Amino acid sequence: MGMSITTIKVDSRVRDRLSGIARARRTTMGALLAAVAEQLEAEQRWAEIDLAYEQVRREDPAGWAQYLGELAAWDAGAGESDTEAVEEWPEYNS
Repeated sequence: MGMSITTIKVDSRVRDRLSGIARARRTTMGALLAAVAEQLEAEQRWAEIDLAYEQVRREDPAGWAQYLGELAAWDAGAGESDTEAVEEWPEYNS
């Protein structure tokens, strides 16, 4: 099924800036805007994650401390040998 197309109104200076960027990147304004939308969505997801972390820090200090302890344990284990994982999933380690 085809993609539907619409028109948006933007200040002509903004349109010209977007057009220049798209031209420099050898892409269309539609593709440029799609990439920018994807980037903004990712930024929004991370902002929401940061807010959730802040809420846990504020509302559940004990839970936050436990999370940090578990995170430190994972980080400490990162330097160890991954022999177990290599043996368990050899198809991913060839």
